Parts: sequence; structure tokens; C-alpha cells
Amino acid sequence: MFPLVNVSVIVHGCSMSQAEAEMIMGLLGKAGYTLTPSPKQAEIVIISTCGVKTHAEHVCLREIAELCKSGKKVVVTGCLPKICPEKIVRVAPDYAAFVDPNAIELIVEVIKRVERGEKNLQFMSDGKRVRLGLPRVRIRPVIAIVPISEGCQGTCTYCCVRVARGKLYPYPPDLIVEEIRRGLKEGCKEVWLTSQDSGAYDYMGVRLPELLKRITSLDGAFMVRVGMMNPNHAIRMLDDLIEAYEDPKIYKFLHLPVQSGNNEVLNAMNRKYTREQFLEVLDEFRSNYPMLTVSTDVIAGFPGESEEQFYDTVSLIREAEPDIVNVSMFTPRPHTYAARMPNKLPGWKIKERSRILSRVAAEVALKRNKRWVGWRGLALVTENGRKGGVVARNYAYKHIILESDIGLGEEVKVKLEEARVGYLIGSIL
Repeated sequence: MFPLVNVSVIVHGCSMSQAEAEMIMGLLGKAGYTLTPSPKQAEIVIISTCGVKTHAEHVCLREIAELCKSGKKVVVTGCLPKICPEKIVRVAPDYAAFVDPNAIELIVEVIKRVERGEKNLQFMSDGKRVRLGLPRVRIRPVIAIVPISEGCQGTCTYCCVRVARGKLYPYPPDLIVEEIRRGLKEGCKEVWLTSQDSGAYDYMGVRLPELLKRITSLDGAFMVRVGMMNPNHAIRMLDDLIEAYEDPKIYKFLHLPVQSGNNEVLNAMNRKYTREQFLEVLDEFRSNYPMLTVSTDVIAGFPGESEEQFYDTVSLIREAEPDIVNVSMFTPRPHTYAARMPNKLPGWKIKERSRILSRVAAEVALKRNKRWVGWRGLALVTENGRKGGVVARNYAYKHIILESDIGLGEEVKVKLEEARVGYLIGSIL
């Protein structure tokens, strides 16, 4: 019997993409394949792609092209095989295979056929599957990334992700809880609940607040990060959601994307909520959890956005004071209505607006982080730092850098010494 080839997995994109990559590595590891972090040492490279933004698409396409030119057999997974397969074919006509998110359970079969020299394989499916209980190789050893649903109820005019992910498909709560229980048994101390919109979760009447209560009832010491939820869903269950957040196992962290501070632009985006409703959700959460960490997303330069409408977004950032703002420059995405909209802004204007938003967001973030200087309390060590040390999170999911070699999964008492725009510097007490 010939030895199995080395396989490398490259991951781009969101936590859902990371969860799928963990499943792919788990299935291949179980089948006996050797996984290597270095594409140079692998015969077959699997690249999990992201297509939510044009920049992410370009990064992935460039990497696919370079890998194919270097002689690697490249298997493309993630969102791009459905969003823009023709672009992949153009940059890498000799690609080994496409595998869309609904077909990752077939990855061992895919790799076996690629080993035999087959190419241009396509494993595509519109059938939804509950992808829980599959083997995992965790990207972050003490973090369990757990999908609670796939797909979206929204029809945002700028977003192409629904092309790849389809309509909302919630997973059964019992299977979600069991997946988390498995992660805890394997040593995980932090749980990321992930989906395209956590607030839309509804499985036969079990909504997100009830799901959170079932999760936090599990035995053991662990923390839960609730994934992104849109304001129109959050506002409909606001009281129940705030009550569920009372559990000390839930990070006081809210990812609530607003996209624009102007109601006319929000309507053109088909976002199904208003500026005022976004602020209502935020105000209610903060009245109950004053040190809540808030993350939001905004788009600079949506088609037809006037100067006045743009500055409504600037004023909203100043008013709402989110701790984290993910600023995106509008670019037309495949299969979207916004790509066909008239009155698109020139690229230089979009970049200018992005710079203004980023500057204001940084000012606000630093101001918010300065409130934490001098705080003492417990923090969970979750990851190794990129430049040494470790990353820890306190009850509000604040990003804390510690110059220490303490082990992952340890809970330590810290003092926060300095504030930066995106993180805090702490010391162990």
C-alpha cells in the first residue's frame, strides 16, 4: 500500500470557514493523511476561501494561482466555488477540485481521487446537512467553534454570501449542546457560536435566548462568545436576550452590524431596521451591562450615498461609541442587486470615506479601552500572541496581551496597564 500524501489546509475568512477547515482536517486525519501547516511540504493543498469582499476574493484567487503554478494539486473549498467559479478556472485552469460547504463530508473521497491524478472535479450541492459531530483538528486548541445554523434570512442588496450559503438552516439545539459538550471534554474553555446571523436562529420555536440557556446549563468552567446578530432580529427578542446574557458564562460582547447611519441608505441596502432601532438595542444592552464590548460593521461609499448620508454614519459611530468597527469599502459583488445600481461613487471617494471612518473608529476605540486601565480581575488565556506572549479575554471579551508563557486555557488574575486602539496590555497579579 502506498503511503498517503501530505495535505496542507489554508484558511481564509470567518469563524464558519474556520470551523469547516477544522472538520476537513479532522476527516483527513482520521483517514490517515498527514497534515502539514506548510503548503511547500504538501502534495495537495486545500484552500478554504472567502468571498464576502472583493479584496478577500483577490487574495484567495492570487494564492490559488500561485499554488497551481508551483505544481501543487489545489482543492478549493469555502464560498468562492459558488460565488465565482469562472474566476477560479481563469486563474487556475488545472485546479484539482471544487468542494462547496455542503459537500465537505466527502473530502476524503475528493483527496483520494486527486491522488490518482484526477482534476477539475466538482463536488457541489444545494442540500443542507447538519455538520456537527464530525472529527476536528482545532485551529485554536482551547476554542470550540460551533456552527448553530447556516445560511441567512436576509436579502441585503450588496451581499453575495447567500449565493454560497443559501437560506437559513438552523441546527437542532440538542446536537449543538452535544457538540459543545464534546469540545469541553477535549479541553476547550471557550465556545464561539457561529452562523451567518445568530439572531435569526429559530429551531421549531427554540430561539437564541433559549439556546444560550441550554448551553450555559452544561457543567464545567467555560465562556461563550455569541456570534454576529442583525438588529432587526435582536430587537424582537431583546428582553429575553438580555436576560440570557446574565449568565456569567456568556461574554458581555455584542456584535451588532449597522452598515450605515442613514435610514435611506439602510433601505437601499435592504437591511430591515433603522438607525434608531440599532441604537435602541445598543442602549438596552448597555443599560444592563455598562462595560459591554460592542462590535459593529459599516460600509463606506454605498452607491448613491451622499456626503450628508455618509456623515450620518460618522455621527452614529461618535454617538454609539462601539469598541470595534469593521470598516469596508463598497465594491460590487457577483449576483447582487447593488452591483447593478446606478450612481456608484468613484474609487478615490470611497477610499477617502473609509479613511475618515477608520480614523473616527480608532479614536472611539482608544477612548473606550482607556476606561479599562487599572481594572483588576480574571481573564481566560485563549491564544498565543502573534508577536509572543499570550492573548487573554476578560468577562467583556476584551483583547488583553500578556507577556507570559502561561498555558492556554488557564484563568489568571490580571491588571490592565495600558490601552491601545485594538487591545489592552496587562500584567499577571
